[in-house]
Amino acid sequence: MRLRVRGEVTHGTFTLAAQVDVRLRGVTALVGASGAGKSTFLRLIGGFEPRAAADVEVAGEQWQGATSAKATLPAHARAVGMVFQEPRLFPHLDARGNLRFAARAGRKRQGARLTLEEVVRFLDLAPLLALRPHQLSGGQRQRVALGRALLTPAKLWLFDEPLSALDAKSRQEIAPYLHRLCRRHAVPIVYVSHSLPEVLSIADQVLVAADGHVAEVPSIADFSTSFTNPLLGEEAGAVVACRFRNYDSRYHLSELAFGAATLFVPGDLGDAEPVVRLHIPARDVSLATAPVRHVSILNQVAGEIEALREQGDSVLARVRCGEQKLLARVTHRSVDQLGLRVGTQVQALIKSVAVRAADV
Repeated sequence: MRLRVRGEVTHGTFTLAAQVDVRLRGVTALVGASGAGKSTFLRLIGGFEPRAAADVEVAGEQWQGATSAKATLPAHARAVGMVFQEPRLFPHLDARGNLRFAARAGRKRQGARLTLEEVVRFLDLAPLLALRPHQLSGGQRQRVALGRALLTPAKLWLFDEPLSALDAKSRQEIAPYLHRLCRRHAVPIVYVSHSLPEVLSIADQVLVAADGHVAEVPSIADFSTSFTNPLLGEEAGAVVACRFRNYDSRYHLSELAFGAATLFVPGDLGDAEPVVRLHIPARDVSLATAPVRHVSILNQVAGEIEALREQGDSVLARVRCGEQKLLARVTHRSVDQLGLRVGTQVQALIKSVAVRAADV
C-alpha cells in the first residue's frame, strides 16, 4: 500500500509540511520530539484535519484534496482504524457496547475484519466488558480503545502511542501481537511512539517528524545507530541482521552469523525468518582494546570506533563491525583509560541481545 501526503497543516504558529511518498509495509513507526507534529500527521490521514491544504492518497484512492472540498472524504468514510492518545470511549456504553459499536459502525466499510472473540481474548478484555469507562483505569480504557480500533474494518491502522498507558509487561505482550496482526490481515500500521525499544522491536520502517517536516528514514539499522535519532537516550541500542546457523539443544542456544563473527542467542530460532534481527542495547555492550579470554560473556565481536558522543555521565560509542554497527555506552573514565578515539580497534563484548519480536 502506498501512502502519499503532500501539503501543510497549520495550527496557530505551528505548520507541519509533509512531502511523503512511501510504500507502507508492516509497521511504520512515526517518531519525533514532543510537538513535532506526529499526532497532526495521523489526524491528517485519518480525516480529522479537513481544512488542511494537503493532498492525501492511500492505495491509489484520494482521501483528501488541497484545492477541492469535494475530493475530501470525511473521517467516517475513510477505511481507517485509529487509536488516539486519549481513549475517547462513549461514556454511556460499557466496554462491550463500545466494542460492538465499532463493529456495527463499520459494516459497510471495506477492510480487514477481526472477530470480537479474538480481540477480547488477546487484550484480556473479558473481565472489563460490563464496566463503563469511568470504572476503568487509564490502562484498561486504552486497551478497550485499542480493541475498538481493531474491530473497525480498516485498510490502514493509525495508532497514536496506543500502549503508553499500559504497564511494561502488557506493552511487551501487545506490541509484537500488533505486528503479527498486520501481517496476517495485510493491514499496515502507522505507529507513533516515544519508546525506542518499542519502535525497534516492531517497526519495519521509520518516519521522522522534525523541524515541521515528516521524512522517511532509509533503514531501521541506520536509524537505530544514528546520533540524530530523536529517541536516542538511555534506551539507545542497535538493530543488527544475522543468519541462523545452528541450534545447540544442550545449552538451548541458537548460533547466528553476524558478518564474520558468531553470536549466541537463547532459544531455538531455527523456525524464524532467514534473516533474524536482534536488538542490542548500548548499555549491554562493553568495549575492550584487545580480545578478552576467560570471561563468561559469550559474544565478542571485533570492530572499530566510528564516532563518540557524550551523553551526560556517559559516552555513546558507535562501533562499525564489518557492514553493520553497534552502540556501546561507556564511562568517561573508560574512554580516558583505554584511550578510546575514532578509529580505535576494539572488541565489543555483548552481554545480552533481544530477538526482535516481529521476526520470531
